[in-house]
Amino acid sequence: MKVYALCGPSGTGKSYRALNIAYENDIDYIIDDGILIHKNCIITGISAKNASTKMEAVKRAIFENSEHRSKMIESIKENDVQSILIIGTSWKMINRIRNRLELPDIYKNINMEDIATKEEMDDARKSRMEKGIHIIPLPTFEVKKHFSGLFTNPIKLLFKDKNSDIKEFEKTLIRPTFSYMGKYYISQKAIRQIVTYEMTKFEGVYQVLSIDIKYNKSGIKVDIKVRLKTFRILKQCESIQEKIMNILEFTTLLSVNSINIHVVDIC
Repeated sequence: MKVYALCGPSGTGKSYRALNIAYENDIDYIIDDGILIHKNCIITGISAKNASTKMEAVKRAIFENSEHRSKMIESIKENDVQSILIIGTSWKMINRIRNRLELPDIYKNINMEDIATKEEMDDARKSRMEKGIHIIPLPTFEVKKHFSGLFTNPIKLLFKDKNSDIKEFEKTLIRPTFSYMGKYYISQKAIRQIVTYEMTKFEGVYQVLSIDIKYNKSGIKVDIKVRLKTFRILKQCESIQEKIMNILEFTTLLSVNSINIHVVDIC
C-alpha cells in the first residue's frame, strides 16, 4: 500500500485540494477528519465535522475512540486499499493517524506550502475565521446522508483523465455544528416569515394557520397547518413541501429535516 500525506495548518484549504491531489497521484482513498472516502462515497468513519464541540472534533480526527479506530482498520483491509491519502494539520497528527490505523510508512509527503500560495492559504483562513466554512471532498447528496450543519452551494470541478475524457467532481461547503453554535442564529420569527411568504405563492392555499418549528442536532423540522381552497391542491402538497424545503435551506443555510403540511380545513 502507498500512503500519501497532505499536511498544512487548519483552514488553509487542504480538503479543497484533496481531490486534485488524489486524481493526479492515482490515489483511490482519502482519510479526512475521521472518515474514509472512496470516489464519491463515505465508506466508513465518523466525521470530525459532525462533532458538537471542537474537542470532540479533534478526537475523531485522530481516531481516539477505539471502536471508531477498529472499524476504520477493518474497512481498509476489507476494501484492499492500495493507495491512500491522509490529511492532517501537522506531521505529528498524520503519523499518529497512520500508526493508529496500522498503515505502512508514508510513501510521499505533500506540504500545503508547496501546492498553494500564501495568498490562497490566507484567503482560505479568512473564510474559515469569518464564516466558519469547511470543505468536504464529496458531493452534497452524499454529505447530507451523514452530516448535520449548515450547507452552502457545492463547488464543481472538471478534470481530464489520461484519455482526455472530462470527469466532474463535486465538493461541499459546510458549517459544522461546532463552528456555528453560539455564533449563527436564525430566529423562529424569520423562518415563519419566509414560510408564510412562500405559501402565499400557491393559489390553492387559503390561509396559513400556524407554523411550528423544532430544532435538533441535525437541523429543523417544520409543521405547517393550513386551510385550502380546493381539494385539487392536495395533489400538489408534495411539490409545496419540496419548494418550501429548498427555499429554507437556500435562504437560511439550515439543514431542514422535514416539512409537514397539515390540512385543517377546505373552504
